[in-house]
Amino acid sequence: MSDLAKNNSFNDAVCVEAMRVFDSCSSQDCLEDLLVNVDAQTQTLLNSASHVKIPSAEVIDAAFTVDAVPFNKGFYSVDITYTFRLEMEITPCDEGGAVTDAIGSARFNKKVILFGSEGNTKTFRSDETNAPAINGCSCCSTLPIASVSVVDPIVLGTKFICTPCQPVPPCGFDCNDAQGCQEEPPFDPANRQVRVTLGQFSVIKLERPVPVLVPMYDYCIPLKECSSNTDSPCEVFERISFPTDEFFPRGLETEDSDNTESAE
Repeated sequence: MSDLAKNNSFNDAVCVEAMRVFDSCSSQDCLEDLLVNVDAQTQTLLNSASHVKIPSAEVIDAAFTVDAVPFNKGFYSVDITYTFRLEMEITPCDEGGAVTDAIGSARFNKKVILFGSEGNTKTFRSDETNAPAINGCSCCSTLPIASVSVVDPIVLGTKFICTPCQPVPPCGFDCNDAQGCQEEPPFDPANRQVRVTLGQFSVIKLERPVPVLVPMYDYCIPLKECSSNTDSPCEVFERISFPTDEFFPRGLETEDSDNTESAE
């Protein structure tokens, strides 16, 4: 940090373009009974399985659609389609058969309405194509920019079903003999399904680039010199502190004491 910043004084006020958050919301969603999509090889394993477990899940993609809300200027509906990657453990019906690891996916659509203000400017940049960039977005609209921050979801439950209405029966049961209710899309009784329930935390925001005036203390000059590490792997390893906590886990009493001190 420069001396000017330390003394709380600045040289000048400069105009910079920054993303302003006009509205945001936090969400805690229970995504119940999402259909797990699998490839043909995994589906074959499921059709002869006795049990399926999903130990973990992660968000690998989020697709956005932003539309203006009619008769409510400045408000926008944000549709987000999450794509989840699911790690699966499939247990076969054969006694003593090895558990097979597989990958599945699931999708969930969420819709929220947020305030995103209004903007009608068209911005052209020399480092981009000749297409108009409106409010920082290379597209022909005045929509704000939506973003979402998420953590990996918690797997709350897994269902392995043979028909839309009942759990998977014991091994050797013929799914074609079961009469179940109809659901959309049509269910193929020859192929068993896996349904997963996830707990998802997220923060959704609507932003626009705006020019703001900020005080300038000084240019950001790095104080640390660049260095090339030529040490051997063993020399690097010797400088790492011994992970004592990994060998001697902390007790509940110690954690409660730390929390009390932090609160004070």
